[in-house]
Amino acid sequence: MIRSLSRRLPLFTLAALILLVTAACGGGAAPVSDGPTAAVETTAEPTQEVVIKATNYEFDQKTYTVKKSDALNIKLESDGIHGIRINNTSVQMKPGEEKVYSFSLAGEYQIECSIPCGSGHERMKAVLKVV
Repeated sequence: MIRSLSRRLPLFTLAALILLVTAACGGGAAPVSDGPTAAVETTAEPTQEVVIKATNYEFDQKTYTVKKSDALNIKLESDGIHGIRINNTSVQMKPGEEKVYSFSLAGEYQIECSIPCGSGHERMKAVLKVV
């Protein structure tokens, strides 16, 4: 009996390990409130526009408010080398870029400078409020 158990122990250990790994890798649903699908780039004619002006260590506004599901033209104007990324979305832009996005989920999305620009870089944040 002990010999039989000692042969099966590695098999049980392997089965338990496989079960543990597969349980950890899946099963949870993705959050509905954010992620790359919260904003998609579109070729639709924009119905609203946001101009984000980036200067040394700040954006020209603390909050930009836009309407959900409308085609939004985002334009980045920059004094110096500043890019933007909007957290929990796929929005990422370089200086001088202009793109059209549609936000399908209401909420507040943090805008950050995406290009290290000096000692105040970490403070360079704003909010895009989608209503």
